[in-house]
Amino acid sequence: MPSREFAIELEGVVKRFDDIVALDNVSFKVRDGEYICVIGPSGSGKSTLLKAIAGLVKIDEGKIYLFGERADILPIERRDISLVFQDILLFPHMDVASNIAYPLEVKGEENVYGKMREIASAFSVEDSLHSFPSELSMGVQQKTAIARAVASGSKILLMDEPYGSIDPVTSLKLRHEVKLLAKMLGLTIVHVTHNQEEALSVADRIVLLRKGRLEQIGSPLELYFNPAKPFVARFIGGETNFFTGSVVRREGSLLEIKTEIGVVRAFGAPKNDKVVVSVRPEYIMFADEGFEGRVVLREFLAGYYRYVVDVNGFRVVVKSFKRVGVGEDVFLFFVPERIVVFDYPEEGLEEAVRYE
Repeated sequence: MPSREFAIELEGVVKRFDDIVALDNVSFKVRDGEYICVIGPSGSGKSTLLKAIAGLVKIDEGKIYLFGERADILPIERRDISLVFQDILLFPHMDVASNIAYPLEVKGEENVYGKMREIASAFSVEDSLHSFPSELSMGVQQKTAIARAVASGSKILLMDEPYGSIDPVTSLKLRHEVKLLAKMLGLTIVHVTHNQEEALSVADRIVLLRKGRLEQIGSPLELYFNPAKPFVARFIGGETNFFTGSVVRREGSLLEIKTEIGVVRAFGAPKNDKVVVSVRPEYIMFADEGFEGRVVLREFLAGYYRYVVDVNGFRVVVKSFKRVGVGEDVFLFFVPERIVVFDYPEEGLEEAVRYE
């Protein structure tokens, strides 16, 4: 049964656009006061999910509850949700004060000016109260838009790429300010973003979509260190090494797996002996012994190096602070505790990790 403990509940939500299934039996719950980020490849259904919750699109199957009340049958104006988009939709003929005060006036609130000043101060835009949107930086414009959304009094805030049009430095500062304010005000936020770093840094939990389906929901650390599927391992962090192989020995959870590059030792509990091994580049070390290979590429990436090492004709990606020359022979050590072992997917590895 739906519960008021959860701000948002989705049960088997389906949305189709002609032959395209944008949302495919999506179910999850968002706790009151939780900050959720929704990520996934382009076309995975992120924005459609947000619009379905808001009521901007009508779902074809399933149910949506807001604080325990059935909401998918309600029009948008009765869902008591605020929206913030990448395109900053301030009233251009109103100054910052009037933009923030607008929802307070519409609701007939008392002491509109005082409440507006309080919200403006919380978002650090009180020095711009008499400025018009055209006179503001993109960062201050978006702060004002979020402040106006908060002024509406809604307990649920839906944000679709809110920092996409803002420079990286301002975006970094603003996303942490909004997270802090959300916690102070007890807001529930669902935040769609293509920026994984953004999601990993602010989300309590992350929803990962692919082709309209929910691949995994969990904390940033859960998705990073314990991906449920090969696709999650590939998508989160942007890069991983996959090896296919067979389990040749089991000692409890300790496995020995024969792969294309040799025997890998890892921990896991696959059901079958045919497996896929995932090793992130940052958990492969240059060592005095291990898998022998030759460096074929080195890239400097702002504080560390990204290498491609040829091991028995197999290209292994390594990220390290250590500087090694192209053409050098090296040994690679895989950290066993950071290796993830999956049962080999029925559809094949290439299809299992495909973005589209």
